[in-house]
Amino acid sequence: MFHKLITKYGLATHLALLASLPCALMPFVSERALGITILWLSALAGMWLLVEPSILSGEHLSSARGRVRRALVRDPMFWFFLFAIGFAAIRWFNGGIELCYDSEQGWSVARSAVDVLPASAGDSGFLPFAVAVGIGVLSLGVLHGLGLSARISFGLATGFLFGIAGLACAVLVCVESRSLLQLALRGFLSRPPVVVQPFYGTSYGLALALSIVVGTQAEERRWAASRIFFCLAVAGNLAGLLFFAPPLLSIAYLVVIALFMVFSLVHLSRVGSVGGVAYSLTMVIFGAALAVSLLLAVAPEAVTKAKAEGMNLVAAFPENYRDVSAILTRISRLMWQESPWRGAGVGAFNLQAQFLAEKADWAILSSKVSAALSGYWTVLAERGILGCIVLASMGCLFAFSWIKNLIGAVFYLRTRDDADVFIFACLPMVWTAPIVIPLFCAEAFFSPVFSCSVTLFAVVAVIALSAASFPRSPKPRAAATD
Repeated sequence: MFHKLITKYGLATHLALLASLPCALMPFVSERALGITILWLSALAGMWLLVEPSILSGEHLSSARGRVRRALVRDPMFWFFLFAIGFAAIRWFNGGIELCYDSEQGWSVARSAVDVLPASAGDSGFLPFAVAVGIGVLSLGVLHGLGLSARISFGLATGFLFGIAGLACAVLVCVESRSLLQLALRGFLSRPPVVVQPFYGTSYGLALALSIVVGTQAEERRWAASRIFFCLAVAGNLAGLLFFAPPLLSIAYLVVIALFMVFSLVHLSRVGSVGGVAYSLTMVIFGAALAVSLLLAVAPEAVTKAKAEGMNLVAAFPENYRDVSAILTRISRLMWQESPWRGAGVGAFNLQAQFLAEKADWAILSSKVSAALSGYWTVLAERGILGCIVLASMGCLFAFSWIKNLIGAVFYLRTRDDADVFIFACLPMVWTAPIVIPLFCAEAFFSPVFSCSVTLFAVVAVIALSAASFPRSPKPRAAATD
C-alpha cells in the first residue's frame, strides 16, 4: 500500500516542489543559490519521472517506465528542451560582458568571449540555464508522467505550496521586512523611475487560478482531506497577489479568476453535488477573508495607502510614465540594433543603457535601469532574435500540444452520450491556460515579466496541466486508475 502511494503521488509531489519553490525562495536567496536549488529539484523530479511514473491500469512498473520513455522520445517538446538547454548553456558560458576602463578611451562595455554566440553579463546566464532545465522537466513530467488523480494532486500541492509562500511573504511585509516591503510598494512605475524586476505577485495570480480549478476538482472526487489545503492555497495565493501586484493588475486577475471559478462551480454542480459546491465556495470565502483581513487589518499603513492610491489610474500611471517608457523603448531598440541576432546579452541591459541614453534622459531616469517597461522589448534587446525564437517556439509547442489534445477530445467525446455539451464534458483544468495565459502576455506590455525567469514555472505548470487533462480514448492496457 505504501509503495502504491509513493508510485502514484511521489512524482506529483516532486514536480509540485519544482514548480513552487523557485518563486518562494526568490526574495531570500541569491540567483546562484536559486539556480543550484532548481537544478537539484530538477534532478530529483527527472529521476522520479524515469523510475517511478504513475502506473496505469494493466501495467507493471517496468511497463510504465517504458511507456514514459517512448513518449518522451516521440515528443517534439523533449527534443526542443534539449536544444533550449544547450542554447542556455552556451549563453551562460559565453560571459565576459562587463564594464571596463581604458586610460585612452575611458569606460566601455567589454564584449563576450565569442562575439557571434549568445552571451551573458557576469554570471547572469546561470539562472536562465537552470530555469530551462527545470521547466523542461516540469512540463514533460506533467504531460507524460502523471495519471489523472496524480495531476489533480500535483495541482493541489502546487497551489498549496505557492499559498504557504504567499502567506509567509505577506506576514513578513506586515512585520516590515525591508526587501519584501519594497516589493509590496511597487506600482507600474517605481519612484524614482527605475525598473528593477517584474511584479512578484504575478506568479501568485497564476497559482490562484490553478488552486481554484484543482480545488473544485478534488471536491468532485470527494477528497475531504484536501479542503484545508484548498483553503490555504486560496488564502496564500490571494495574499501574494494583493500584496505584491499593483491593484489594477490584481483586479484584472481577480475578475478573470472569479469568472472561471463560477464556471468550475457550475461544472461541479453538473457532475458532483450541491454539497460539493457549498464546500468549495466555503473554502474560497474563508481563504479570501483571511487574505483580505491580512491586508486591511495587519499590513503597514504605507502598504494599504499605496494599494488604495493604485486604484486611481493617475496614481498607478504617473505623469512621466509615457516619457520613461518612450526613453527605455528607444534605448532597447538601439541596443537590439547593435546586435540584432544574439542581443546585448542576458543581464547586460543596465551596462549598455548607460552608453545609449542621452544626457537629457538622466533627468527622468534613475541611474539604475535594468530593463524596459515592456517585457517584449527587454527580451528582444537582451536576447535578440535568436532568444525570441526560442521563447516563441516553446509557446508554439505548448499551444500545439493543447490544440492536438483538444482535437483528440472532440473526436473521442462525439461518440459518447454524456458529451452533449463539450465545454462541460472536459475538466475545467483544460480551460485554465487559454483563460489566464493571455492575461500574463498582456501584462508583459507593462512589466518585464520574462526577465523574472522563475515566473515561467507557474506559467508552465498551468499550461502543461491544461494540455494533459483532456479526455482521451483509452488505449489497451492504458486506462487511468484514479
